[in-house]
Amino acid sequence: MNNKNIDYVLNYLYNRAPLQRKKIEMFFTNQDNMFFHEFEDFLIQYTNYLNKNDMTIEYGIDAYLKMVNDMFKSQIKFMRSGCYPVLKTSDAVKNVYNDKPEMLSYMIGLALSQYLWSTHYEMFNHLKSELIKNKENIKTYIEIGPGHGLFLKNAIDILDDDVDMLAIDISHVSLEVSESIIKYFYPTKKVKFINEDILNLDLNSECDFIVMGEVIEHVENPKLLLNKIANLLSSNGKAFLSTCVNCPAIDHVYHFRTVDEIRNLFAECGLKIESEKILPVENLPMSDIIEQNITINYSAIVTKA
Repeated sequence: MNNKNIDYVLNYLYNRAPLQRKKIEMFFTNQDNMFFHEFEDFLIQYTNYLNKNDMTIEYGIDAYLKMVNDMFKSQIKFMRSGCYPVLKTSDAVKNVYNDKPEMLSYMIGLALSQYLWSTHYEMFNHLKSELIKNKENIKTYIEIGPGHGLFLKNAIDILDDDVDMLAIDISHVSLEVSESIIKYFYPTKKVKFINEDILNLDLNSECDFIVMGEVIEHVENPKLLLNKIANLLSSNGKAFLSTCVNCPAIDHVYHFRTVDEIRNLFAECGLKIESEKILPVENLPMSDIIEQNITINYSAIVTKA
């Protein structure tokens, strides 16, 4: 199989950041041909989208590396202080979400991480498999914080054409990125985009499927968001929720210290876990992960309790 786009991206990436090679190669060693076919196809579409919007694949890789570097700096501060570098959502809004160059770079780089980080790829597959499994029952779909647009694009690929789709984001820059991606790939698809805080919206409380990927760690009170999710779900509805433990970043505000803290918060908000992925970013025994406060990525499919 010809993986020329993958090869180009990896060569460019390793030349810029040689320390990235070991972890990526370890992840890729365990992947089958289907993964590489999917990644190659993504890169073709990703590059075409970037070019159409006056960006290049090199910009995309540099954006990814900037995101990695920002996370590394945040991790250093976290290891020294035990605290996240951002304390208020308003600071993240001001310094990241409403800063167009910063947010654009963040979203473009984050999209690449879905295929370069084993944890992000596993969570992505967690969502995809659930959408495929429940396709027949999904007539209404809401995504909160669509960001890079990849989850939303994937949902359009999988679900029926007549599904009512809504995307909501507090960041107008992020929403513009998501909307531009959907309009590029699906110019005739009707998706309603709303630039607003989900907590301020009065929405239909009978939604079949809700996606909220890596959002609750960005707010000071995630319980408010989770209560909103519980209220929006239909009696048989499901939600895909992802977040992280001990994961400092330039816009992470709420610090989950253990997976049980996440589970307990879900339960407090009337949400029942159907399935979950617990994905440490390092290949170490869980006892070491916990003792050393190493980041754990987490995703779950939840229903009304």
